[in-house]
Amino acid sequence: MGTLSLAALKAGMRLTADVMDRNGRKLLSGGELLTEQSLRVMKIWGVTEAQVDGAGQDGEEAGLPDEISPEVYEAARHRTAERFRHNDEALPVVQELMRLCTMRLARRVAERQAEGADNPLGVLDEPVVPKPGIPQPAPVEAQALMQEDMKLGSLPSVFHKLVEVVNDSRSSATDVAEVIANDTDLAARLLRIVNSPFYGLRARIDTISRATAIIGSNQLVSLAMGVSVISSFKGVPHALVSMRHFWEHSIACGVAARILASHHRAPNTERFFVAGILHDIGRLVIYKRLPDHASHLLYVAQQRGSLVHQCEKEVVGFTHDRLAGMLLKAWKCPVSLEKNVRYHHLPGMAHNTLEAALMSVADVLANALEMGTSGERLVPVLDPAAWEALGLPVSLLWQTAVQMDYQVAEIVRLMEVDG
Repeated sequence: MGTLSLAALKAGMRLTADVMDRNGRKLLSGGELLTEQSLRVMKIWGVTEAQVDGAGQDGEEAGLPDEISPEVYEAARHRTAERFRHNDEALPVVQELMRLCTMRLARRVAERQAEGADNPLGVLDEPVVPKPGIPQPAPVEAQALMQEDMKLGSLPSVFHKLVEVVNDSRSSATDVAEVIANDTDLAARLLRIVNSPFYGLRARIDTISRATAIIGSNQLVSLAMGVSVISSFKGVPHALVSMRHFWEHSIACGVAARILASHHRAPNTERFFVAGILHDIGRLVIYKRLPDHASHLLYVAQQRGSLVHQCEKEVVGFTHDRLAGMLLKAWKCPVSLEKNVRYHHLPGMAHNTLEAALMSVADVLANALEMGTSGERLVPVLDPAAWEALGLPVSLLWQTAVQMDYQVAEIVRLMEVDG
């Protein structure tokens, strides 16, 4: 009998002790045989190890896996260092995140080699943004953009109905269920998510009213707000951003924020999930309404080796996080949602620094782990004060990444994100 890390566990092994999630809830019982499904549940819920029969006490051997050559690892390490060029490598949290990203990238390259790819290291090359064919347009005012075209019709009506429910102190769980159930597509997507390993419920939920009772009306309405937004933005030039990659990044940020918030036992962690989905909505509006500005923005950032958001004020006239905050305020979204989105690049300026820090670190994780992209090719600066505010150990990064891998892929599939 011994303890093995999650990576070393395999289907068919027998548990010798109960497996618990981080909140002390039992996921699996001692004596059970591990299956692919149970391993998947463990990954989703962030379980990092388990006791199994016949395991050596030393667990896994440390060192580079056999399938990764030193040459591949060194190339991955160099590319990771390039992506983290704006971060302080002296910080332990940055060191751990870079180590994690290097190993993940090296594994991907090794897999390409095993598949016989002609250029397995091609994944390390940074795509080139073509120079725009028109002169750089003059910066514009965010308020002018808001007044010109950003009316409430930009989002589906169900989103605004949900906001009304949130802002009405007289609203009940029945009101929440009614609003969601009246949108059959939204209701179907929510039920798929609720019945997925993302929630890990034992019994199947067949109705929105039942989901409201089990999960809670606040959590479900937050989740519904996030899901409803994803299908609403059309007509964004594919040359600027892949909508699938954009929403994958947004979902990854939301999942990371939800996971980090759960370690603080924050109430209604779904609100962090929806904040993640909406955190780059300002950039999406720039892509859609100001495509010429956006094209120059991406080109300038790459030519300078700068972060995209660092060039926004100069090229566009305002930053995407400021625009997003203005939009959410105009849409009468909860103040906490507005502020968490508005200050995800400036957590130290937020009134609630802990919540803004959660969003800031979550955005860095989503970018660092290359789960989709909203246009940023480099890893944003990890604010040391934001990380310190979370009070979490750096060892938690690996566990969080494992959870993100499976939860993000599952939600992207269940939400039928395309584009």
